[in-house]
Amino acid sequence: MFIVTCDGALLYDPRVDDLKISSAKITLEVNKVGGFDFTIQPTHSLYGSIHKLKSIIEVRQDNVLIFRGRVLNDTLGLYKNKDIVCEGDLAYFNDTIMRPYDFSGTISDFLQSIITSHNAQVEVNKQFTLGNVTVTDPNDIITRSSIDYIKSWDVINNKLIDLLGGYIMLRRVGAINYIDYLVDSTSQSTQAIELGSNILDVIKETRGDEIITALIPLGAKLKDEEGNDTDIRLTIANINGGVDHVYDQDAVDLYGWVFSVEIWNDVTDASNLLAKGNAKLATLINLGVSIELKAIDLSMIDVNIDELRVFEYVQVTSVPHGIDTLALIDKLTIDLLTPQNNTVTLGFGYETFTEKQAVSDKAIRQIQADYVTNAQVMDVRNNLVLLASSIQQTAEQIRTEVSEQYVSSGALDQYKNEVSTQFTQTSTDYTYLFTQLQTYVQTLDGDTQAQFQEIVKYIRFVDGNIVLGEIGNEITLTIENDRISFKQNGAEVAYFSNNILYVTDARFLVSLRIGNFAFIPRANGSLDFKKVG
Repeated sequence: MFIVTCDGALLYDPRVDDLKISSAKITLEVNKVGGFDFTIQPTHSLYGSIHKLKSIIEVRQDNVLIFRGRVLNDTLGLYKNKDIVCEGDLAYFNDTIMRPYDFSGTISDFLQSIITSHNAQVEVNKQFTLGNVTVTDPNDIITRSSIDYIKSWDVINNKLIDLLGGYIMLRRVGAINYIDYLVDSTSQSTQAIELGSNILDVIKETRGDEIITALIPLGAKLKDEEGNDTDIRLTIANINGGVDHVYDQDAVDLYGWVFSVEIWNDVTDASNLLAKGNAKLATLINLGVSIELKAIDLSMIDVNIDELRVFEYVQVTSVPHGIDTLALIDKLTIDLLTPQNNTVTLGFGYETFTEKQAVSDKAIRQIQADYVTNAQVMDVRNNLVLLASSIQQTAEQIRTEVSEQYVSSGALDQYKNEVSTQFTQTSTDYTYLFTQLQTYVQTLDGDTQAQFQEIVKYIRFVDGNIVLGEIGNEITLTIENDRISFKQNGAEVAYFSNNILYVTDARFLVSLRIGNFAFIPRANGSLDFKKVG
C-alpha cells in the first residue's frame, strides 16, 4: 500500500475517500534524480498547500520510503485540476555552483569537497552528508580541476561517474540524507524475471560505430633542452619499426582500417606506452552489445513475492534471447493507482569480437548471493504466449486472420497479451505451425501451458480444416478450402460457397429483400410481397 505526504501532512491514502489523487506515477533510475508526477483535485484539503520548490513530498510503500523530493512545477487544467511534477532530493545539487578548483587527493575527499561546497550554499534541509565510498582508482589519488563555474550535480557526473563509473545513491536515515558512491550493488531480489512469466520486451542492440582496429598511442609531452614542455609527444615509433601505431590484423581483415588516438599524459617510457596501446586496442576491437529488458513486478500481483527495488540485482532468464544472468535494475516506474502497470528496466551489456562469438565468462559480471526463488506457478498479467495468424492467399487459398488479446490476473478475469497462430491452407498442401508453437509453449511454465490449452478449446484444426467453437458446443463453424460451413450437432445447416449462401431452413423475422421487392411476414405467419425502395 502506498501513502503520500506533503510537508508531513497526509496527501494520499487509498483507505480515505477525501485523500485521493490521480495519475500518480514514480520514476526511479540509477544516477538520476528521480521524479513523481500526480494530479490533485480542487476539492482536496491540501490543494492550496502545495508550493513549488518548497513543499516536500514523500511516498512510502508499506512504511518503506521509496521517494522523497520537492515540488518542481504545477499545471492548472480547465477544471482547476493541478498536475504536479516533483523531483528527487538529489536535484538539490542543481541549486548550487562549484567554483573553480584544483584538486588532488582521494575519491572520498573529492566527493566531500563537492558536498561541503554545496552545503555552504543551501538551507539545512537541502544539505547532504558523505556516506559510504567503495569506488576506487588504480592510482589511489585523483586529480581534478576546472576554471569554470559548474553546477554541483554536473561536477559529480562529469568528474566522478563519467570517469570512474559507479553509482551515486541517496540513503536517508532519520533526517539526514547520506550520499553513497558505490562501485556496485550488494543486494539481490528473491524475485526472478523470466520469459513466459513477467518479461514485457527485450531489445538487443549491437553497435559497430565505436570499433577501432588501429590505435596511435601518445605519451607525455617531450621536453626541450631547457626542460620545458614542447608540443611534441612521445610515440612508439622508435621501438616499433618506425610505425607509430598498433593494430589487430584479424580485426582489420574483418572490419577494415579504423584509426584512433589515445593519450597518456603520465607515460614517459616508450615500452610502457606500447604495452598500454596494445591493451587499450584489445578493448576497442570488440562490438558493443547492449540489452534492454522490460518486465513487470510480480509483487504487485502477489504480496508474498519480494518487491523489486532500483539498484539491486535480479535473475533474468530468456532462452530465445540467450539471456541467463544476474542484471542490475536500472529503472523502475511505479503507478500508485494501477500497480499492474508498473515496469522494471534492466540495462546490461558485454563486448564480443564478432556477433557470433560466445560471451566469455567475464563478459557479463556475475555476483554470488544466497537467495530463494519462488518456484510456484503464478497467474500473471503478461504471460507472453505469442501467436500470430496469417494464411497466405493464392488463387485457391483462403486467407484468414485470428487474433486475440489477453492477459491473466490472479482471478483470470483480464486479458491483454497478443495471441496468434500462423498457417497456410491449400487444396493439396497444409502447413501449420501450431504444433511447433505448442512444443515451445510446453517448455514454459504451467500457467502458460494451461492458457494455451484454453485457446485450443475454441480453435481446432481437423483434417486440414479450421473449426471454431468451444469443444462440445452445439453450434460450430468450419472453414474449408472452398466453403464456410455452419454446423449444429455436427450436421451442416448452412454454408457459403461460390459467393452463394445455402440454408437448410430459414425464418425471416423482419423481411427478405430481393432487388426492389420484399417478402414481409404477417402475424399469422403468411407473407406479403411488396415493392420497396
